[in-house]
Amino acid sequence: MELIKYEKKINDVIIKCPIEAGVEILVYNVLDEIIDSNKFALVDINRIWKNKDQRLTTPAGIADIAVLSNDFVFGTDKGKVYGFVEIKATNTYLTETEQVEGQKCSVRHYIYTNGLVWKYYKDQKLQWEKYLDKEQHKAKTIAQEVLIDQNSYDELIIAINEIRWDDQYRI
Repeated sequence: MELIKYEKKINDVIIKCPIEAGVEILVYNVLDEIIDSNKFALVDINRIWKNKDQRLTTPAGIADIAVLSNDFVFGTDKGKVYGFVEIKATNTYLTETEQVEGQKCSVRHYIYTNGLVWKYYKDQKLQWEKYLDKEQHKAKTIAQEVLIDQNSYDELIIAINEIRWDDQYRI
């Protein structure tokens, strides 16, 4: 996704309807352009009930998005879970909550974002953190447009591209 489109969409969420679902759609679209659909399935799982598929259930519930093997079949033991993505609203600080800790421990790859800050964990250890807002805000607590830094955005896209989702899965 081009920077101009990302900036417009994140500002639409911030100004018009500052809720997590708006950020989730944007994050899904960004990842969908990056993650190779010939190798992986990117799936929105946030409405699945707990314990319907143990591979998608963590000690802290269900993440928002999963990166799965293409042969994954819900409710069976077929397929692999490579990673989870947890999304918060732009006005939410990305703190290490029980939810985050419980989700991180269930997969090798974990992304945590509010659309302005992106954190990537591998094996529960923070590998990188990207701040897209030119003013380096950790969360946008008021309805005020942001300017996304081109270099930071480019670094984010490169960093996501470098994630090797299938380099040994955990569950």
